[in-house]
Amino acid sequence: MPGSNYDRDLTVKEGFVLSKFLVKWEMILVYILLLINLILAVFRTNLYFQHGTIQSIINAGLDVSPMVLGMVFILLLGDIDVSVASQMILGGMITGLMMDHGVPWIIAVICGILICMCCGAFNGFCVAFLKMPAVITTISTSMLFRGIVEIVLGENSLKNFPKWYNKIGWFNVGPIPLSMILFLIMGLIFCFILHRTTFGRKVYIVGNNPICATYSGISVTRVKMEVFILMGFMAGIGSIFFIGRMGGGVSSSMGTGYEMTAIACAVLGGVSTNGGKGKMYGPIIATFIMAFLTYTLGLLGVDPNSKKIFTGVILILTILVSTVNKQMIKDFKLRTMYHSNKNIEALNDRTNEQIKDLKKQIRELNKSGKSGEASKLNSKIAALKKECAEKSAKLWEDQKADEKRAKERYSTK
Repeated sequence: MPGSNYDRDLTVKEGFVLSKFLVKWEMILVYILLLINLILAVFRTNLYFQHGTIQSIINAGLDVSPMVLGMVFILLLGDIDVSVASQMILGGMITGLMMDHGVPWIIAVICGILICMCCGAFNGFCVAFLKMPAVITTISTSMLFRGIVEIVLGENSLKNFPKWYNKIGWFNVGPIPLSMILFLIMGLIFCFILHRTTFGRKVYIVGNNPICATYSGISVTRVKMEVFILMGFMAGIGSIFFIGRMGGGVSSSMGTGYEMTAIACAVLGGVSTNGGKGKMYGPIIATFIMAFLTYTLGLLGVDPNSKKIFTGVILILTILVSTVNKQMIKDFKLRTMYHSNKNIEALNDRTNEQIKDLKKQIRELNKSGKSGEASKLNSKIAALKKECAEKSAKLWEDQKADEKRAKERYSTK
């Protein structure tokens, strides 16, 4: 009943903690982005501060940005889509061909996006309904879609696209690139979808455990179909960014490797390739990092092949960092600090929890001016540490004695 003694606030209220915020993965990405800008400013000062340089870097690096947003959802499912670049070129080709035949630009653009969504739906059908592995499916469809483009276009290229494509690729609204404005708007929309809607929660649940999701009443096949169609839609939007950045033209050889860049941005942003873990904010920042990193390496004289190697190393290190979880750290501490002795580990964990609670009480007492009581708790902490060290040493001695007796027993047999 309202106002009764049985009313309880069950919400978890955790205030903002600056120390935790500053070491979040998204903040680490911000530091990396600032570091890249600092290196560029120091080694290419005149170019960096020249009018239009920053805008050119951003414009050149954001052609892949729509596909990064879609790839986040794919990876959160625990799947992967390496056909997105081929979808992008196929959608662009359809738009260009329709414009060459006099079709109004709005219909041509919509048809190009719809073709990409159909490609995504086909991938989703194979993965969700036919239970085919996503990596095998999308490798196959990547060759299929790219092959269609190569057969239709051959060595030719298409140049007839809406004029506003070029504006998206290179136009600036004051000092801010239009592509950046559009990317951030799309990023906000995708952040809302992923973190504030039922659909976003379903994606996380399916990615964490599809079996539990099924027993919870979630249609795993439907969620996967919707995500792959969404990926196709973003590939269609990506074709607009890509063709605009290329100056309003497309050929069958363009866009090769863009799927890897999209995956790299998503993984660098903290999205787990195992599914169910990651946020949308990180990949948005990572997209800017990849743009500035690629440009900076080029200015420092790194050849294209070496840039690919460098990007691959970064991707491997990022995946390695994401796999080093709390359990691995705990196992390492057990072997190195506690001599693989569970009793010593339990004793130290319990003592650390007690000390943590006491330190919290000390902070509260110091705030209220009760320094005398706080000093008593400090003495209690010292006693707990001493007692823990003595008991740990005793347990370690007992373990060594047991191991010695075991060796002697087996050696006499």
